[in-house]
Amino acid sequence: MSAVPSQTTEQSPQQRRKPPRLAHKKSRTGCQRCRSRRVKCDEARPVCRDCHRHDVACVYDRSEGFTQAGPPAAQVVFIQPVEPIRGHSPAFRSSHDEHLELRLLHHFTVATTSTIPWTHVPHIKERWTVDVPRLAFTYRPLLHVIFSISALHMAKSEPGQSHLLGIHREYFEEALREHRLSVQGITRDIADAACFTTVLLLIDVFATLQDRPLQPYEPPLEWMHLVRGSESVFRFALDTIRDNRSAKIWSIIESFPPVRNAVSNLSAEDLELFSYLVPDSGSEEEKEINIYRETIAYITATRLAMESNESSQITARHIMVSPLLAPAEFIGLLEDKRPRALVMLAHLLAMAAPLSDRWWIGHTGHRDVFAIRDMLGEEWGGMMEWPVEVVSQRCWICRNDQAS
Repeated sequence: MSAVPSQTTEQSPQQRRKPPRLAHKKSRTGCQRCRSRRVKCDEARPVCRDCHRHDVACVYDRSEGFTQAGPPAAQVVFIQPVEPIRGHSPAFRSSHDEHLELRLLHHFTVATTSTIPWTHVPHIKERWTVDVPRLAFTYRPLLHVIFSISALHMAKSEPGQSHLLGIHREYFEEALREHRLSVQGITRDIADAACFTTVLLLIDVFATLQDRPLQPYEPPLEWMHLVRGSESVFRFALDTIRDNRSAKIWSIIESFPPVRNAVSNLSAEDLELFSYLVPDSGSEEEKEINIYRETIAYITATRLAMESNESSQITARHIMVSPLLAPAEFIGLLEDKRPRALVMLAHLLAMAAPLSDRWWIGHTGHRDVFAIRDMLGEEWGGMMEWPVEVVSQRCWICRNDQAS
């Protein structure tokens, strides 16, 4: 989280002659977008005036009692879900298929769970197929996100199931709405289930990126904001069950090597891989250059994971949590569609191309890279060479299409 701004000091005559900034006071408890853009948020809920005007997701992740050490309780508000389809009540309340939920739960346990990272390990597989459904019976948001992601998986993997896309969206919105309410007061009883719910929501929203329209191009901000909001959920949930080693989420967390370590262990030679992305000194503000440098370090760590002999699951995890570990201000640069930030996003998403055989990743990397290239034009063509090469040569979907 950003540090609390210091008290305003007396300005010199030279400083007073500078043009006025977009806003005069930095918001401490405003939404993520206003803070990342360093403008004052009117803090209207559920959607502030600025986010409403730009028609973007509005995320509140700080309460009024925020201090630099963090909020006093799990006051997390996720992205505002879209309105339900008019004329349709949620699928789980009125469906002509009386066995729909049984079919979705069955598909989740026997099929969808096998596609979740690290389920080739027996005890991790058991968590998702046995423990997670059991937790879902006492935590409705988890049950509804299971139905959501199962419906999406069935729609993408089974012929004649496209009608499940609408059902998926309805379950997703309901799970998100319920989860947003529940995590504002995380207790020991729901902490385990809340963590699993958050993981499935992140996979679910990433799986929809491959189907979103790209003309005109918009960065995947919904996914990025959801990932950022998930940090507080995990932090407070894990604090609640810190002394409960029987909680099922611990085996999932301990199965993955810490991603932050991969960034901190980079050598000077490693950081030269994408040195061409670093802006020249003086071309941009120093603070912005530092944001780019931190982002490049994370992209470099992801590339080294992709090119190593480690499991591809690690690369997938790098990509999934990238909005959390890259600087928060980087999302603000993407919202403003800064060309250099978009080039860096293309580098990151390009590394999803070798993982396109996973249904929840699919053609996302390929589609975004070419959409960004076409949007930026020839001026940035040189910097786009590497991501274009990766998606052109290493996309499983394209290689299979060529082979057939």
